[in-house]
Amino acid sequence: MMTNKDCKDLEETVRKINPKGPNDLEEQIRILQFRNEKLHLHNQKIEQEIIELRADNKRLAEQVDDQIKQFRNKGVM
Repeated sequence: MMTNKDCKDLEETVRKINPKGPNDLEEQIRILQFRNEKLHLHNQKIEQEIIELRADNKRLAEQVDDQIKQFRNKGVM
């Protein structure tokens, strides 16, 4: 059986080893803010890539349409 002094010593030792426990709200908030910032930046990057891909696809589709029209005008198709 542990005495009151033993319990206090154990508690102090645990605090020294892990000063911020998993229930520390400030630490959880800091971690969540960091994750949110990184995810937000990643989403912006992906959004820019999608916009660029859509613009490229539109440009390529227009080129293909122009080529098909040229073939039809020449009587190839």
